[in-house]
Parts: sequence; C-alpha cells; structure tokens
Amino acid sequence: MNKALLLILIASTFVSPFKGDPTTSPPDISYFTKLRMEYSQHKGFNPNWKLSDDRKAVFDAYQAKDYKKAFELSDRWLATCPVDSSAHMLRSSAATALGDIKSHIHHLYFAYGLMESVTQSGDGLTPKTAFKVISISEEYAVLRAFGAEVTKQRLLDGAVDEMDCNFPGGKKVTVYFDASIPFNAFGALLK
Repeated sequence: MNKALLLILIASTFVSPFKGDPTTSPPDISYFTKLRMEYSQHKGFNPNWKLSDDRKAVFDAYQAKDYKKAFELSDRWLATCPVDSSAHMLRSSAATALGDIKSHIHHLYFAYGLMESVTQSGDGLTPKTAFKVISISEEYAVLRAFGAEVTKQRLLDGAVDEMDCNFPGGKKVTVYFDASIPFNAFGALLK
C-alpha cells in the first residue's frame, strides 16, 4: 500500500465534520458551497471578516505560540464565522501543537472543503469562468494554499479580480475571481 493511501485511510478514521456524531458521513463540496452562500446572505454580512478584532486575537495568540489560547479563541471565532478557511487552517495547526489529532483533521478538512468549494465554482482562467468568492479573504486563502505569489491585481468590470501570480515551479498564471458578492455586500453595508 502506498504511503499517501495509508495516510488518507488513517485520516479518514478521524474525520468527523459534526462535533457530536462521529458516525455522520463527511459532507460533500455542495455542503461547503451552501454554507458559504447562506452565510453571505445573512443580514449585516460583512465580507471583510479579516479585519475583525476577534479574529485578530486568534491569529495574535497563534503568532505568540499560545496554541491553547488560539485554539480556544478560534472555537468562538468559527462559531461566528464558520466559513473562514484560514481560521480553520490555523485551528488545525494549533490542534497539532496540542496533540489533538481529531481536531487537526476536522479543521484541515473544513479548510480545504471551503477552498474546494471556491475552486469548484469555475476554473479561474477567464473572467467568465472566474472562481466565485464571498470574501476577498477567500481569494488569498486559495492562492496561499497553492503557494502562489500575487504579483499584480486589477479589478475588472463586473467586480472580477484579475490576479497575476507566480506559482511554484516558476509558472506564471493569471487567475480570476468573481468578487460580486463581497462588492455587493460592501455596498449594502454603506447604505
């Protein structure tokens, strides 16, 4: 059995997307898409969750290597903003530092499920087939997960972000994100 398959089998043993029921099957990508889209429809939705003081406290605790505090604060933050894939990734890393393999796998799964929901919404290669995001933070989370470095960003008509990126291995690619949901939400917040 190859090493990757063995790791997947081990990880799948610990994946439980719902806290109370370890027998529940993990949700598919449509679950994450529905979660993201419903979250973006809440009254007062703020797509700029990256600027929240509560979120900042989570990341500050993690930077200070206070993994227990980061883990505790991230639980509260994710109850408020369950679609923040970067916070799920951070909580997964904090769980690793605390030796909590179930939480590590669970939040890693959620982080990648949320990002895969974005990447399943298009191919990102043209403005018409742009990845659909509910926050600009999602754009950067997806690119960061792939190791891409953004070298230039432009906003096109129709609220499409055009991002020139350097990808691992030296490949240069332009990636497009449909940012109409966050732009419409910003407009609603200003009213």
